[in-house]
Amino acid sequence: MKLIYVHHAERDFSNLNDDLRQFDDITLDGVKDAELLSSKIEKLNVTKIISSPYKRCKHTAEILNKNLNIDIIYEDRFNEFKKCETKEEFLKRNIDAIEDIINECNDSDNIICVTSGVNLTAFICHYYKINYDNKTPLVQAFSTSPVIFEYKK
Repeated sequence: MKLIYVHHAERDFSNLNDDLRQFDDITLDGVKDAELLSSKIEKLNVTKIISSPYKRCKHTAEILNKNLNIDIIYEDRFNEFKKCETKEEFLKRNIDAIEDIINECNDSDNIICVTSGVNLTAFICHYYKINYDNKTPLVQAFSTSPVIFEYKK
């Protein structure tokens, strides 16, 4: 099984209201980046796309799915930090989602997970079995950068 973390395409920062960041879309350059990645992932035999419901993640997932035509599943646990949420709670929420995905899938599945940059830390912590807490540094990723994690059940 492969979990393929994909950072959403380049975010449009024209909305400066932090309380509405889940509605930020992607830029025209971001659309081009996602289209380029879409043409490359066809060879990976993707069986499932799981995305944060944030608009920029959904839009990226839809572009990646253009040639795949598979269902997109929206996972709230892949959203960014919630208000008053600690880093440890954020990472645990993401890791719980990753574990549920792994438990529900087969070794032959290749799953794309579209989410935000800070979420990559949870994928790394889970894969390498790194203990995490509020002091764990957050790793960032760039527009449509895929990172493949291979698991065997």
